[in-house]
Amino acid sequence: MKTVVHVGDKPLVLVFSEFDDELDVDEITSIDYSNIYGEAVTVSALQNKIGMLKAEAEKYYQDKKLECDIYEAGIKKKWRREAATNGGKFTIEDESIKLTESALNEAVLLDKGFEIKKKNVIQSQRNVSFMDSLFWSISSKDKKLNNLVKSLSPKEFYDELVEGKINTFLIKKPL
Repeated sequence: MKTVVHVGDKPLVLVFSEFDDELDVDEITSIDYSNIYGEAVTVSALQNKIGMLKAEAEKYYQDKKLECDIYEAGIKKKWRREAATNGGKFTIEDESIKLTESALNEAVLLDKGFEIKKKNVIQSQRNVSFMDSLFWSISSKDKKLNNLVKSLSPKEFYDELVEGKINTFLIKKPL
């Protein structure tokens, strides 16, 4: 996956490998004690990946929120214009309604298009909350691993490291 961020006026392309279609949250947030050193060397990269996905979820949420706000402003503007040319009243489903802020807000809430957009905002906020929880769980795992893994010589570390897939990364010992 690639994403562009701007540092000042300079674009910077960040590249990271994507996850599989499914991510076992229990697996990546728990510590595999049979390969504690594998956990230790991959957890920071995992936290980074989750942080990037969290940022994408937050962007999506903000996009959906803006889309909903623009929709709301648009229908309010339409009804205000109608009321300005219709004796202070606007029409919804053949019902003439006196223009007040309360009536306008109620009409917005009952609008089907607004309901759909608002539900999209709620769903995307839920996704952000899930990613936030996952990010902080992995952060906690990282801190625990830092306390568990003491200073080792490179040889000791190499000898204790177990090859295999851990934290979505494949660990292979160099020959």
